[in-house]
Amino acid sequence: MSSDEAPTPRSVDTLCARAPAPANTSSRPLVPPLELAVVYCPQDLGHVDALYDRSAQGYIYARERHPNADQLAAKIAALEGAESALVCASGMAAISAAILPLLGQGDHLLLAAELYGKTTVLVARELARLGITHTTFDAANPSDLASKITPRTRAILIETLSNPLLRVADLASIALAARAWGVPLIVDNTFAPVICRPIEQGAALVVHSATKMIGGHSDLTLGVVAGLAPLVEGARATAAAFGLTGNPFESWLALRGLATLPVRMERASRTAHLLGQRFEAEPRVRRVWYPLLDSHPDSQRAGALLSAGGSMLTIEIGGRAEVDAFMRALPSIPFAPSLGDVQTTLSHPCTTSHRGQDPQTLERLGIVPGVVRISVGLEDPEDLWREFAGALAAVERVAREGAR
Repeated sequence: MSSDEAPTPRSVDTLCARAPAPANTSSRPLVPPLELAVVYCPQDLGHVDALYDRSAQGYIYARERHPNADQLAAKIAALEGAESALVCASGMAAISAAILPLLGQGDHLLLAAELYGKTTVLVARELARLGITHTTFDAANPSDLASKITPRTRAILIETLSNPLLRVADLASIALAARAWGVPLIVDNTFAPVICRPIEQGAALVVHSATKMIGGHSDLTLGVVAGLAPLVEGARATAAAFGLTGNPFESWLALRGLATLPVRMERASRTAHLLGQRFEAEPRVRRVWYPLLDSHPDSQRAGALLSAGGSMLTIEIGGRAEVDAFMRALPSIPFAPSLGDVQTTLSHPCTTSHRGQDPQTLERLGIVPGVVRISVGLEDPEDLWREFAGALAAVERVAREGAR
């Protein structure tokens, strides 16, 4: 027996406990295999050093990197036109990994006024405890942005399309101000994958909740960060230290979802636009927000910036009682506080995504109890409209009863 040949186990206990030899194959799988290994085995101590200094390709521990995440990250980087990308455990993990390396005690962050609720909580509550301050501005009308940048400003964080009112950020103007001050612009592009590429507009980093459109089936929780390589490497180090990285199985699922992302976005965007037009013609609907509708305050910018309007649609139909009646009248369309699924879902921002925020601020922004956010899926648009029209009739009955 040669010195590098493993001895044949004599005990069934040893035989069962030891890992099998790697499969011997000269062909490769058509689809990426799922690799669930947590730890990888280096050849010797010198190999460990080479793996850590990246002079050798390979993996050591899955919290730092693993094949499925690297495959997903490479696709995301190509999709966004980025130098590099990183897979994180959730959309909020991605945002945290993107901004934490840039901020320290006494630093300042510029924040779009209309952001996902948990992003606002992260900045206003958790980062504030670390001595990090912030100022908000209107990302759709950033005329006063330059006056709000301070010598301690270290980053600007916005969304391509705001949640839930779908305001369209003036990416070009904000990126210009960010470059002039040498401040990285971070863009949450969760609502606009494929239909917008913020890096082309001057963003330094793009983040997504891959839980949403990228995954596409409500069966995974992941986030991604993509952009300039030095900033992504900073995010990678922070993600590894805080345990913010994504796992193999969900990275593998996201790769599968990514394959159909352009088709899903195109179909859902077309349906959402049609539904928006029909809701707008309904007297029972007070207001409709969809970026490509002429009534949307940012429709001209949306037409220039976006290749489609996206799958998100928001309406206002009265107050909380009317919203409750509307949702109860739609048994086939789930009330689900998320988005981006192949099936259409409903959400009520005041009680879900923006729960616990200052009511006066929400009212000033227009996020009132009568607002319903609709994540449009892949159903037949005529089937969807029949259901929505029936639900609006239920809203009208509630309004009549309330007027008595």
